Amino acid sequence: MSLVDRRRASTLIASAGFDALVIAEPEGFAYVTGVPQGVPALFRRAGAGFAVLPADPALSVGAVIGDLYVAAARSAIPDVRSHPLWMEHADLTGASGDGSIQDRIARSWRRAGRPIGFARPATFDLGLALQALAEVLAARGLFGARLGFDLDYIAASDAAAIQNALPAARIGNGTPVLDRIRMVKTAIEIERLTLAVELAEAGLISLAGGIAAGHTAADLHGLFRHGIEAEAGRRAIPVPPSWDYIAVGREPWGPGGTVERRAIIKADVGCVVANYSSDTSRNYVFGKATTDQTELHLSLEAAFAAGMATIKPGVLLSTVHHAATQALEEAGLVGFSRGHFGHGLGHSFFSEQWPFIAADCDVPIEPDMVLAFEIPIYVTGIGAFNLEDQLIVTADGSRSMNTLPRHLAILGP
Repeated sequence: MSLVDRRRASTLIASAGFDALVIAEPEGFAYVTGVPQGVPALFRRAGAGFAVLPADPALSVGAVIGDLYVAAARSAIPDVRSHPLWMEHADLTGASGDGSIQDRIARSWRRAGRPIGFARPATFDLGLALQALAEVLAARGLFGARLGFDLDYIAASDAAAIQNALPAARIGNGTPVLDRIRMVKTAIEIERLTLAVELAEAGLISLAGGIAAGHTAADLHGLFRHGIEAEAGRRAIPVPPSWDYIAVGREPWGPGGTVERRAIIKADVGCVVANYSSDTSRNYVFGKATTDQTELHLSLEAAFAAGMATIKPGVLLSTVHHAATQALEEAGLVGFSRGHFGHGLGHSFFSEQWPFIAADCDVPIEPDMVLAFEIPIYVTGIGAFNLEDQLIVTADGSRSMNTLPRHLAILGP
């Protein structure tokens, strides 16, 4: 099922000066069409599939996909054109059982209209995919239109081939438009991100409950994964992929130390549910915290509260950055500089997505945005700290999708 709000998308596409978006990126393709590109997506190159999202809501979404996947794609989108993949197959559904299996397969190819001399490409042929794309565009009167391709994804050599294949089209970068469309989440996307953060928190609870002196970051990773697996088992759902940046001890950027008295543990973690990654970070100390550790964390907490108070519809993301920076300076960290204090979620499997909570980001906050809001600091000789929640923007403010407390948690003896 497509996740696109056509009314909102149409306004954004038209206001950017395009007649349609053409999406090659696998995650964007699935977002627009509701179906995956299949195995060819793993090559991460244009031509595995194209989704066409017209600005005119009266025009249907169209797609190009490899021939192995076209039947499944048509269950979601009626107008799907195909191009040959490297994988050979035959369809004997409804065919006569007369003759050898070899004869029946050959007849199936002839019924499908396979020309004499047909040969499959080594993987897939961008030129053939573009021929199919031209058919989709022409069927909508868009062959010579203003097309926004996701050029942030497409390789430079592929972009040249696209322009050559569509000489009448006026091609521009549609990635910023797609990003802005995806910035506001649908109910299904929010559900995925909610499950992802709940599973990640189960992992953090396992980490905190099982930590012991002598543990390394690798040991803590195992505890984190154990918590995710246990929670997934309790819910009777597949165990999702996860990621973690766990730092132990005084060197925030090194290979990591071992858990010992007064060691700081920073756990920046996430789970990935259907390519939607959560993002959360909590900080722990093993045993009693030092004065420096306590004061640094209190500074982060103050900045987090100041920034979160500004996260509401209509406020620019740059305002959030300014509020957090000012609070850190008021806490004594004069000169503190952080490029961004968080980011969007849910565009792809990598957690850090546009828009960024940065000083120069003039994007207004909108309801149903999901943001990772974070206040990190890394101090060699003391350790790594990152206080981060996953937030959803409501009609009049925002709320955290996390449940774990934000204070510096004391673990162990």
